[in-house]
Amino acid sequence: MDAAFEKRLITKIEPMYKNGREGDWDHILRTVDLCRYLMAHENGDPGIVLPAAYLHDLGWAIVDYADFNAATPGVKTKTTSFLKHMEQGAILAGKILKELSYGEAETREIQSIIKIHDLPEKIFKMNKINATLVVEADRLDRYGKTGIRRFKTMFGKEKISGPYWEEAKKMRREGLGTWFITPTARLLAKKLATEMGLFD
Repeated sequence: MDAAFEKRLITKIEPMYKNGREGDWDHILRTVDLCRYLMAHENGDPGIVLPAAYLHDLGWAIVDYADFNAATPGVKTKTTSFLKHMEQGAILAGKILKELSYGEAETREIQSIIKIHDLPEKIFKMNKINATLVVEADRLDRYGKTGIRRFKTMFGKEKISGPYWEEAKKMRREGLGTWFITPTARLLAKKLATEMGLFD
């Protein structure tokens, strides 16, 4: 992905993200940075990985996510908006990439990632490094000090303690064994998990 295209993509999607969930644009920028880090150590096509990282959560800007926010951490994946943000996000990503005259084959691959990006088990079954790196980068942003800040922004400071947070921490501990398959992501995830006090 060349710098000129990246600039055009950002100009188009930044306002959309900023009209969606609070903190999502910052999450996108961190995910893109994490993708760049992973690609420095793992094989991956920047022309697929980076646009997918930029676009993966755009569906949240066009769906009602009240059910997602109201659900406990373990139930969020069963909400209507959870599945809808992936489906609608893939459609929207296709429209945006077409408007920007991106390659058709690349666009289809990016859409296939976005459509299931919050279902790591399905992504890993694809056995495609581009999809894997996007999902790993997205999940890595749940860890570390920035992961805690993102959690507070998304769900409220009051949720950072008590049963809600304990359930979220448990999911992140379990996620260390199921959300990452590349050696680079596994190593970084453990480091960030320690940083956020996940094992205290």
